[in-house]
Amino acid sequence: MTEEYIDIDKNEIPYSFEIELAGEVFEFEVNYNQAHDFFTLDLFKNGGALVVGEKLILNRPLFRNRIDIQLPKVQIIPLDRANSATRITYENLNETVFLYVGEPDE
Repeated sequence: MTEEYIDIDKNEIPYSFEIELAGEVFEFEVNYNQAHDFFTLDLFKNGGALVVGEKLILNRPLFRNRIDIQLPKVQIIPLDRANSATRITYENLNETVFLYVGEPDE
């Protein structure tokens, strides 16, 4: 796995940004549930919603339960470099936990 990751600016949440993944442009919208301390992502392509409310779960690829040819052709996995987290929290996201981008699917 490469060391490339998607930078999340917690101070801007909720916010959206465009990102190029495997040669395609997507829009991510990052949201935070303060009451239960978790993050969700909405994924858009060409202005249309592909996924709404995808919860970030440690060590689990995003969009893993969805089959859609429009989804990014790379794996995005929240991983903890320090190996100390048991879940993703406001405290550890973009501190030790990052959204790593894997190699394009073959």
